[in-house]
This record gives sequence, structure tokens and C-alpha cells, in this order.
Amino acid sequence: MLGNHEALWTLWEVSRAGTHAAAAARLGITASAVGQQLKALERRVGVALFERVGRRARLTPAGAALVERLREHLPALDAALEEASEAQRAVRGEVSLGGPWPFFRFWLRPRMPALLERHPELRLSVRFDVPSLLVRRLLSGEVDLAIMGLLPEATGLEVRPVAQEEFVAVAAPAYLRRWGTPRSAREFAAHRFIAFDSDLAMLAPWWRVAFGPKESLPERVVCRITNLDEMLALVEAGAGLSVLPDYLVESAVRAGRVVTLAPESGRRSLRRPRGTLWLAWRRAAAPTARFLAVRDWLLDGKH
Repeated sequence: MLGNHEALWTLWEVSRAGTHAAAAARLGITASAVGQQLKALERRVGVALFERVGRRARLTPAGAALVERLREHLPALDAALEEASEAQRAVRGEVSLGGPWPFFRFWLRPRMPALLERHPELRLSVRFDVPSLLVRRLLSGEVDLAIMGLLPEATGLEVRPVAQEEFVAVAAPAYLRRWGTPRSAREFAAHRFIAFDSDLAMLAPWWRVAFGPKESLPERVVCRITNLDEMLALVEAGAGLSVLPDYLVESAVRAGRVVTLAPESGRRSLRRPRGTLWLAWRRAAAPTARFLAVRDWLLDGKH
């Protein structure tokens, strides 16, 4: 086997261009590099492939025979390579995206039509999961991009902040009539809480902003559940208090099914209880045009 495919491409280009300089311009290399590749190819096959006629290089019979064989294969290979390159550059095909359902419903859904209109050959596959499962799906390649409310610590992931959400404490009016409206940290700690999973996401950052980092977190967590809609439903049913994103509870507050709770704190922090949402992807993800289009669109945040 010749084992030097680059030299074969150079031979093909010189046969079409007529001079080393013209072939070098087409290949994006120097004329001396063209000459070196052809000499190496001639040493490999053991025969002269070109002869000099003035400034032009003319194929020898052996060179012409080799070029004729290349003519049967290289154009098709060139077309296949160009097709593969175009497929890499075109925003075409499927990108899989994972994240929390309520956030997608309020933040992503209104933005998606513009993205799909901009890239008509793009397809999105969207799935909803908790952060721990999304990390595993990212690392295994099941998901290309994921939005998470917790900062993933897996070393194989790239992570960037993509949005923020504000947290509010809510309760049903009937629950407050029965158990009273809490104001201080001590009063809040005496109430029943519905929390998201065991790490008390949302509740913990809200509590620290409201009462300070030294105040112990409430211990009366009567239900841990990894579904924000179900958490809100339990609050509306009077099962307890909860801390949830403001966009999720907005319609329930307007309808009077729940009310927001304003804690009284001696420290009166100027900060608002917020959480960061993170966009994550594999460090080794192939930078296809479709992947980059969706990732950069999510990071832009101006849609």
C-alpha cells in the first residue's frame, strides 16, 4: 500500500492545475511542500510521475496511468468529504435537552418557536429529570445539554450559569387560619414544610437570606418530593408551607389559592432569595453546528 494519501491528493491537484504553484494555492500549502510530497511519492512507487517542460509539470506515462485510476475514486471521495463537512457545519439533526419541567414550561417553551423557525432542519428531544439523573444522562451521552438548579460537580462536564429564579415562601389561606401566619425564624421553624428532595433546594437558600446563615434550618419537613407541581398542589391542599420559584406560584397567588409569606428578620437582608440555573454539557461533546446553535442560544438569554 502507498500509505500516503495526502501525496495522492497532491498528485491529483497538480495534474489538474498544471503547476506546483497553482496546486499549492488550491491546497493551501507552499509550492516547495508540493514538490517534496511528489518526490516522496515517486520514491515510494519507484518511478517518475512528472517531467518538467518549461515551467509546467507534465505527467509521465506512469503518472498519467496513476492519475487515471485516481480519477475513478478521488472525486467521489472528495464529494463524500465535502458532504460530511457540510453536515458538520449545517444546523441539522437532533439535539437532546434535559431539565426541570416547571422551568422549561415558563422559561424555555415561549422561546423555542423562534429557535426552531431560525433552524428549520433542527430537531429537539426534550426530557424532564432531577439533577442527579441528568448528570448521569449527560455523562453517558443520552442527553446533549441539561439545565439544572443545582451546580453539578462531575469533572467531565462544562457548566455555565444560564438563568436565575427567585424563591418565595407560600401557604394556603386555610392552613394559615388554622396554624397562624409565621413571621420570625422561630415561628417558621414550628411549621410543617414541604421540600424538594433531601438537600432542601430552594428552602435552604431562602431561609439563609431571610434569617441569616446562623439560624438552623427547619426540621419539620413532612414531605420531600422531587416535583415542583406536586409540591404546589400539596401547599394548596393545606399540607404545609413550601418555598418555590415565583413564576410557578404566580397564578395560584393571583387566584388566592396560596399567599406569599413575608418573614420578619432583624437583619433585613437587601438580597433577594434566588437560585442559579446551570447549563451543562460534556467536555468531550462533538462541537457540531446543531449542538453549538442550541448551546449558544441557551446561553445568550436574550431571546
